[in-house]
Amino acid sequence: MTSDDSSTTELSGWGRTTHKHCQVRRPDTDGGVVDAVLADPKVTIRGAGKSYGDAALPGEGVVLDMTARDRIISFDQGNGVIVAEAGVLLREIAEQALPLGWLLPVMPGTEWITVGGAIASDVHGKNHPGAGSFGRHVRWLALLRSDGVPTQLSPGQDAAAFWSTIGGMGLTGVILQAAIQLHRVETGWAVRQRHRTGSLAETLSLLEALATHQQADPNHHVVAWLDARSTGPSLGRSIVDEFHPATTRDLPAAVPPFPERRGRSTAARPVRSLPGPGLMSRATILAASATRWHLSRSRKSQLVPLHSALCPLDRAESWPAAFGRGGLTQYQFAVPREEAAVLREVLGYLSTGRMAPALATLKNLGFGTAGPLSFPIPGWTLAVDLPARWLHDPEALRPIDKLVAAAGGRVYLAKDALTDPDLIPVMYPRLPGWQRMQARLDPERRWTSALAERLGLLR
Repeated sequence: MTSDDSSTTELSGWGRTTHKHCQVRRPDTDGGVVDAVLADPKVTIRGAGKSYGDAALPGEGVVLDMTARDRIISFDQGNGVIVAEAGVLLREIAEQALPLGWLLPVMPGTEWITVGGAIASDVHGKNHPGAGSFGRHVRWLALLRSDGVPTQLSPGQDAAAFWSTIGGMGLTGVILQAAIQLHRVETGWAVRQRHRTGSLAETLSLLEALATHQQADPNHHVVAWLDARSTGPSLGRSIVDEFHPATTRDLPAAVPPFPERRGRSTAARPVRSLPGPGLMSRATILAASATRWHLSRSRKSQLVPLHSALCPLDRAESWPAAFGRGGLTQYQFAVPREEAAVLREVLGYLSTGRMAPALATLKNLGFGTAGPLSFPIPGWTLAVDLPARWLHDPEALRPIDKLVAAAGGRVYLAKDALTDPDLIPVMYPRLPGWQRMQARLDPERRWTSALAERLGLLR
């Protein structure tokens, strides 16, 4: 496809809260990418479209769809370094590398995101206390500036530009390709242990104890699934899952080291949203939470496929469709470890406002990165899925915005749809330095997005 080839189509984020008719260019060569970039004064870069809100939607101009740049260029099976174009899905890397004993060191809740999107959002997984976020494992990346000039960046080569691109939300340039360091594993299975807690205090105490194991072992994954019905003394009670990659010694004799993966998913073909409010109401959310709680008893250990353990969202491909025409909003924030009281306040606020989350997860974050706009900070991160129709008034979550900002916390830009823009400089105090670097890498002032315009990320 050349830069002259384009189409007009309706796009949205994964949460389906905002829909836009966009002119989309989808080049399939590096030369085509350069031509497409230079052909338009305003460009929004898009991967698989799995950011929840408007991070990959245009405020103005055209959309540069990078999914045709989907080649794995090289894979050194000796040292586990894979070089891939920006449009390669994490799923494709897993399918090629896992049977050879290599695993992506950081996996978010889904495999259906691109390498470029994982870098731009600096995604994190359930093993953050030991592994950190995705950008920590990027050896180098090739970036196309807005004037059409490519440059190679790494932690040792123009480090400030490299870290501004890690978590930079696609606003520093087009990631053309990247080299990623994988981790060794013996099998494609995980050993899961499940616990239940009776309160938020118990949940936090357990996560703290498990974080010690995570710091020692980057392959130790932990996540807490909160019971949406809990109030009062039981507020924040959870099902806590921990898993680590299984060794060959963990497998029964009849179990092959690498399970056969299911057939190719329909995740790339979204299910049409259900009419009206869909299936999500306070009553159905509470009923589903009760069912999940009663069926999820504590277990000593269970063997599960590794990809199912690390990417639970891929078992619910039609999840956004269940929220009806209004879609879903995921509000995810992080606060420092000593500000755990904010978690209780937020959960209490949602409960009092009769906004029981359809899904609520809590994880331990181990450390931050050099990326000025990278989300993780040492502490806690809570994510809640809410029907977007509950949030038509943008003030509905303003009290939470203020609590998070006052505690030294931040919202996750890759999930954001409605945060108060005045609080972004408070949440991201290194924003001015990032803006100066962004201007250096974007001399034509070409890169944009609806997220960037709504939150005032660009100077």
